[in-house]
Amino acid sequence: MKQKVRVGDQVEVIAGASKGERGSVREIRHKRRRDGKPDPNRVYVVVEGVNLRTRHQRATGRTQTQRGIVEFEAPIHISNVMVLGTNDRPTRVGYRRDAGDKIRFDRRSGEPIAAAE
Repeated sequence: MKQKVRVGDQVEVIAGASKGERGSVREIRHKRRRDGKPDPNRVYVVVEGVNLRTRHQRATGRTQTQRGIVEFEAPIHISNVMVLGTNDRPTRVGYRRDAGDKIRFDRRSGEPIAAAE
């Protein structure tokens, strides 16, 4: 299945404990099967400022930089987020050819989605 979310996209969480929260995609994680190939059904995104978790972390090594109570953003399954369209509402993403270039567009309004920074 084609992956419609990219790093840098503005997204809204549509399901789960963080439903309704918005942020930009920081990272996309592909889980792997036992044979080492990426599993298309296990794709997760890390969204800035969303799904925050705390971990009580022990100091490791000489530097001891990450110790104590550490807050981090936990991954969310890609099916639980939607890209925000041009009108700042969650939308589906489509693809079309425009003058030989393949562009992503907002399925709700039909306008092209700006490339992520």
